[in-house]
Amino acid sequence: MNPTHTTLPDLRTTPHATRNPRHAFRGPHSALRTSDAFTLVEILVTIALLALITLGLFAALDQVQRAFRSGMSQVDRLEAGRAVTELLPRELEQTTPCGGNAVTFSAQIIPTSAPLTQSLPGPSLTGSAQVRTNLLQDCFMLTRSNQTWVGIGYCVRISDANGRLYLPESGPGQLGVGSLYRFTASTNVLMNNGLAADPGQLYAQFKAAAQVGSAAISNRICDGVIHFYLATYATNGFPIVLGTRFGTNVVWFRPDALSISWTNSVIHPVRADPNFNYPGNLAALYFLSNAVPASVGIEFGILEQPSWERYNSIPAPAARLAYLQRSDISSRVHLFRQRISIRNVDPLAYQ
Repeated sequence: MNPTHTTLPDLRTTPHATRNPRHAFRGPHSALRTSDAFTLVEILVTIALLALITLGLFAALDQVQRAFRSGMSQVDRLEAGRAVTELLPRELEQTTPCGGNAVTFSAQIIPTSAPLTQSLPGPSLTGSAQVRTNLLQDCFMLTRSNQTWVGIGYCVRISDANGRLYLPESGPGQLGVGSLYRFTASTNVLMNNGLAADPGQLYAQFKAAAQVGSAAISNRICDGVIHFYLATYATNGFPIVLGTRFGTNVVWFRPDALSISWTNSVIHPVRADPNFNYPGNLAALYFLSNAVPASVGIEFGILEQPSWERYNSIPAPAARLAYLQRSDISSRVHLFRQRISIRNVDPLAYQ
């Protein structure tokens, strides 16, 4: 049996096309089908879309951060307002008649500077601009704890680096925003010889401590106070207003809803400083001896923290005042109102 010999082609002499017949014939679009890279236009479009998406995400994140900061600022302001409206009522309701010729309660609007007025956003019912007048008072109350008289005072001031207090003015003669400070002092009900001590010295100490340039009050309660006003009411719930301009018994209240006579509704002993530009025509009110208010209405306005910081950063007085009088700034004031009944009111003072 003869073996069969197969002759293989010499690959060195065989043309390349015949060795790979699969690529021997190419269509007109074969080069495009085999290209796997992106064109320059596609890369630029992709980068632009990614940039737009990134900007949108940053804008959304910025809005969330602003809303969070605004919410935290409002929470802080509300907490500060609630702290004041919890501390002050507890002390006011304990105001006590003393029986001597001493001040038991006083509320005095800062007399040497004009109140701050702010335009409110939106028109009024008459179509004219709405304006709110912010008042700042110094208030004092006399309380008793066992055998000790305690005098408590509140005032709105600003302080320097040395702790000296000054009026919260945005400019000369114009009130602005400040911090609420608390004063306290005490004395024994009886002296060492057994005689009754004079609690009137406590009010005198408060007035001296609240003077401009004094550093006697260091207990700061909260910042950004733009409105602090205490209104007094009689035993029947009507507000106490100015009745006559001269004399000791100059304030009165309406005995009922229909009467306008003050003959039988005088409160004594009470002194007052008249001013017909303020509520009740009263610039200051001083209760003496056994007279105390039957109830006190608290109005407390506090500016949001970012606005308070921005106000302090403005150096020019005119610019500071213009900033506070903007309608968008007046909408950033949180107002708290509360009415407190005085436990130790003496009805004989209202007869």
